[in-house]
Amino acid sequence: MFSTLDDTFLPYQVFNTYIRKECIAVNINRIEVPPLVELGTDSVILDCNYSTGVKPGPGLVIKWFFNGSTGLVYQWIPPRQPQVIGLLKGKVDMTFKISEEPLQAYRAIKILRPSTHLSGNYTCVVSTFIEEDRQTKSMLVYSPGKNFHFTQEKHYVFLVTLICAAEDLYPRPLLTILSKGKPLEQAVTDMRMDSWGMYSVETRAEVHDDDVSHPFEEFVCVLSLPLANYTANRTTIYHPGLMPTALIAAIEVEKPQEHQANSKANSFHLLCVTLHTYYND
Repeated sequence: MFSTLDDTFLPYQVFNTYIRKECIAVNINRIEVPPLVELGTDSVILDCNYSTGVKPGPGLVIKWFFNGSTGLVYQWIPPRQPQVIGLLKGKVDMTFKISEEPLQAYRAIKILRPSTHLSGNYTCVVSTFIEEDRQTKSMLVYSPGKNFHFTQEKHYVFLVTLICAAEDLYPRPLLTILSKGKPLEQAVTDMRMDSWGMYSVETRAEVHDDDVSHPFEEFVCVLSLPLANYTANRTTIYHPGLMPTALIAAIEVEKPQEHQANSKANSFHLLCVTLHTYYND
């Protein structure tokens, strides 16, 4: 009984596949990229954990790409020193080793002081002349901003303006003023982006005293960065019936003169004249 050509060739195929998979194959076990990084963080590590089999194939190369195959930012060809290219140039700790193994030492990138423009998809590609494997993960560098404040202005007797603002935010923020847990429908938001891609936002809402709970009501301003899963809030308490801001300031200015004159009758007369003039206007 004679064997066919296929029968003869089959053991060779099995053996060849075994050799490729167990001896010289490259496989990425996992890549570790922090999904969220707050602006101001000292450093982050992007790691590409791979295995090369019993005998690594010739031409081992580790590459990192940013936002696609054209965005090469890092390359290591053992036993040479790694190279940093393009976007990450000047931002990587070139002395950092993730392992003491000669074929694993510089597989990872330690990025120093990551900024928001480094947000995106990072792809690790491990290849030889025979095999290649790749994996991708995303990283978002977010900025919670600064000067987040919530104030109130009153220029009319029965109307108050609530003002909530923040700046240097990333990514695109949401700013909402809440009354009793519900957004104020009359609120108006102005948002701007600077040349660095950072956002400044201000939300204003006018509230009439008739719509305010007595004797006071607490309003809440909520700042959120939905893509970063970040939320912060500020509160302000409004007492309906208060005098307008400008009028209160004018009365405060007159107080030192009242003390110098040491006359209660004169200060009462001044207050009455001020109030009378304002309301007649």
